[in-house]
Amino acid sequence: MKNKPEQYRKQSPVKIGRISYVNAAPVYYGLDRGLKPEWINMVTAPPSVLNNMLAKGDIDLSPISSVAYARHQKDWLLLPDLSIACFGDVISVILVSRYPLEKLNNKKVILIDESATAVELLKLFFIIKKVKPVFEINAIGHPRDIPKNADAALIIGDSALKEKWSDHYDYIYDTGNMWLKLTGLPFVFAVWAVQKSFAHKRPDALSEIIDLFHISKKHGDQHIKQIAASASSKLGISLDVSEKYYDRLCCDLGPIQIKGLESFFALLYKEKILSEKISLSFVDEFVKSRIHKGSGFRVQGSGLP
Repeated sequence: MKNKPEQYRKQSPVKIGRISYVNAAPVYYGLDRGLKPEWINMVTAPPSVLNNMLAKGDIDLSPISSVAYARHQKDWLLLPDLSIACFGDVISVILVSRYPLEKLNNKKVILIDESATAVELLKLFFIIKKVKPVFEINAIGHPRDIPKNADAALIIGDSALKEKWSDHYDYIYDTGNMWLKLTGLPFVFAVWAVQKSFAHKRPDALSEIIDLFHISKKHGDQHIKQIAASASSKLGISLDVSEKYYDRLCCDLGPIQIKGLESFFALLYKEKILSEKISLSFVDEFVKSRIHKGSGFRVQGSGLP
């Protein structure tokens, strides 16, 4: 175990993505506070940017939009028990509108390009409701960013949390709650994925990274009040709103979240948003079996490799 840091320093650094929103804070809590070893380089960006970077091989492993996984299932593997999910209201992925959703036929709806999952989920809702809006892509961080001739807009991430959208729009739709009403299941906005090529080349490093993430997330769960207080200060929102947000956020990927994810992919395929059926492929046990057996090469507590 003592030789592992030297072994990794002789190899190229592992480039790991990080979502630039506060929703990822619980997963990275421990990594931000001493768990991250020198051989890991963090790259922070919105989900759509991380999707493209992983696809191009600019990073080795990252949280990515769940829809991005569906479109790269042949090249990527899922990491176990890591996601950005909700069961009901998510608060940070909303549709703001001047009209009821059913009345948005032929109306202009602004979409953002930062989250592929949120966009496809909203499109799915419109298809199911048999509503055909006119979509337009635009960057939105504040109500003033929405064109005056727009009738509705998809808002995600920190912008959804820190602005009082109800002061500007009569109708606020929480996409997590809409999904729950439709399916009775949680919704998974993001998952953690690794390039298959990296998994084959560096299984020992990958196993260590998985352990680090799980320990880091455990630390985050244990310090969720501190995380909420930090987000409150960063975004300028009340502590009550911040605590409510993290109370509803789920960073696990257990059986019920997997069922929700599979249901989402099945509906996207049914409505021809996806061209093929999706099968979830996790980092296989054979990857870990390639690690030197009996080496005790596992992270314990806050120790580093």
